[in-house]
Order: sequence, then structure tokens, then C-alpha cells
Amino acid sequence: MPDETAGTKSARRLQERLASLSPSQRAVLERSLRERKLRAPEELATGNRARTPAKPATPRRSRRPDSTMDFSLFFFSGDGTAAGPGKYQLLLDSARFADHSGFSGIWVPERHFVDFGGLYPNPSVLAAAIAVLTERIQIRAGSAVLPLHHPVRVAEEWAVVDNLSGGRVAVSAASGWHPDDFILAPGDGQRRYPHRKDEMFDAIATIRRLWAGESVELPRGDGSLQRVRSLPRPLQPELPVWVSTQGSPETFVRAGEIGANLLTGVGAQYPADLKEKTAAYRQARAKAGYDPAAGRVTAMVHTFLWPDDDEARELVRGPLTGYLKAFLAQQDNFDSEFSKLGETEREVMLDRAFERYFDSLALLGTPDRCESLIENLVDIGVDEVACLVDFGIEPDRVLKGLEHLAELKDRYRSEGGQQP
Repeated sequence: MPDETAGTKSARRLQERLASLSPSQRAVLERSLRERKLRAPEELATGNRARTPAKPATPRRSRRPDSTMDFSLFFFSGDGTAAGPGKYQLLLDSARFADHSGFSGIWVPERHFVDFGGLYPNPSVLAAAIAVLTERIQIRAGSAVLPLHHPVRVAEEWAVVDNLSGGRVAVSAASGWHPDDFILAPGDGQRRYPHRKDEMFDAIATIRRLWAGESVELPRGDGSLQRVRSLPRPLQPELPVWVSTQGSPETFVRAGEIGANLLTGVGAQYPADLKEKTAAYRQARAKAGYDPAAGRVTAMVHTFLWPDDDEARELVRGPLTGYLKAFLAQQDNFDSEFSKLGETEREVMLDRAFERYFDSLALLGTPDRCESLIENLVDIGVDEVACLVDFGIEPDRVLKGLEHLAELKDRYRSEGGQQP
């Protein structure tokens, strides 16, 4: 009998656990899978130890001659509690590679108090480090949670990085999602949390004015008002701004209305829905007097390119499954459906999520295979893919995978290398 691969062993173990579920457990699991748009395994319906189903055939779409797409790197490590030195070496090495290889940008997020993204509490600090290591790539906050900070402070910090980088910074604004984060918010975080999205858009307006050199009227410690300007002066006359959203149609429209770019993801949205939201975003830009085509829609996708599809599947299965588990576990405090599942049901859900990501929601496998997803995103109206690469694969493999990602990127190089 030939040796089992890691994927075969995982499938066999999963089948055995499915056979042990009670009818009520099956019902909860089926409901959870439907809510997350995940395909239920055949053996869930039968209760039998079915053979491992064949991998679904994904029709491959080759690149059309007129297709263009920009590529950036995105960081959001799920291992915020890692001990020892070298926590940021992959980020820095990847930044050097991306800078030399013609990637459009590199994104560093802001997260607090959780393992998922916990390496990145302040994007401007890491952006400053990247600024002095690179020469061409745009350095972006992906994202800065604006309601947690005074807008003057945001303008000041990113103006410093703009100077260090020679005018290469950009900021994607987020409203925040977890109540714990608002421990950091100036003033009464409990009062501000329900209004965080409006506060985000207000902060964007203030930061834009400060960046342009205008003075704004703000309260002092004694309650009186004082007009202030932020320093140092940045090099760019206008700060490139994105708005981050997991898929809220309202946020797509509001981002268009203020003439901002848009940062979203493909994992939690149907492609048809994302296409409709992108069209609504561009319509909102046009209605507000902005060029609809000038707005950039960036979609974050999990990414690992490798010379062989089957080998790539085995290399990413464990790390990506663990990453998705960390992501879902952080929602337990919100009484999510995932929090109600037992260990077996969670394993089933993670297995289904991995298969869906690998088959249709992520850039995983060979450059030829990944052309299909890029072509789908071109059809949707996406301008750039932000490639999330730090989800647990060994750093040396990540860096090797970037070479294959650069090959895919070069197939979609736009004339003149458009810079937002």
C-alpha cells in the first residue's frame, strides 16, 4: 500500500469523525456550512465512511491579451505570540524583493490584543523601517483604524514616513470591528464604538486637510478651540487614501463618494456580489464628480505560488487551515456559529473552507492555474490583487514562492506601470 499523503490522512480522519456525529450535531454543522457558503462533504448526508471525493475540476482561464492587473504584497500574520527574534524578517525580506521586482505596493495592517495580526500594532512604525530599505514600492497602511487615533497624530506619523520614503506612502482607513480595540480610542471608547464608521469618514476628511497644509480647529485641554497645522510637511501634495471594507455595500458607495480607493477581500463575498458592489462604487464616484475609472479597487487574496499544484496543496493545507482557524476563533466572543461547534464540526468546517479557498478564492498553485482567478477578478472590475503571503508557510518557501508570483505579475504588467 503506498504511503498516504498528509491530505489523504486528513481526509480519512475527517471521514471517521463525521461517522461519529449525532443527528443534532449534523444539523448544526450543516447550518454552519450553509451560512459560510461552504460545500458539505458527501459523507455528512450519509453518515458513511465515503471514499475521498475527487478534487473538483476548476476550469482554467488563460490570460486574455488585454487583461492587466497590478500586484502588491499584504501582511497579516496569524501568529502574534511568536517568541524570539526575527519576527519581522520575512516582512523586510519580502519588501526588498517586491521593491526590486516591480510590485505596486506593500501593505502592513493594524491589529491589537489578538494573535491574529498581533505582530502589527502600528503600521506607521513598520512602514518607516520599510521606507529606508526600499526605493520604489508604495508603502501602505492596510489598514489604519482611524477611530482609535487622533487624526493629527495619523497625519504626523505618515508625513514622517512620506519624507523617509521620498513620497511613497498611502493609507487605507478602517473603522475597527472589535470592541476591545476601543480601549485605545481617545475619550469614551464605549460611546464611540457604535459610531465608528462615521468617525472614520470624518477622520479621513480631517487628515486630507492637514496633509494639504490647511489648519483645522480642534479642542484644547481646557475645552477652548485652537487652529492647528500638522508637521512635518509631507512630500506628496495629496495622500493616496483607500477605504477598507469586508463587503459592506454602504462602505463601497461612501468610498466612491469621497473619491477614495477601495480595499476589500474575496473570501467572504460571492464574485457576482463583489462585481455589483464594484459597479456601485464607480457609479458613486461618477455621481460625486470623480473619474470612475481612476478609483482603484484592491482585493486581498491568500497567496502561495509554486511549480506544482499538488505539492502546493500539501504545503499550504496545514498553514492555511491553522490561519483560518485563528481567524474564526477570534469571533467566538461574538457568539458566532463557529463558537457553537465542537472540535469535530470545526475540523469539518475548516476542511471545507480550505478546499473552497484552494479551488476558487486564493492564488494557490502554479502561475498557470492562478491565471483563472486573476481573469475572474479582471471581469469583476478589480484593479489590483493584494497578495497575503504570511499565513504560516516557512519563510524560505514564502520567499521562493514570491519568485513564481513575480512571474504571474509580469504576465499582467500594465503599460507604464500605473501608480495610484
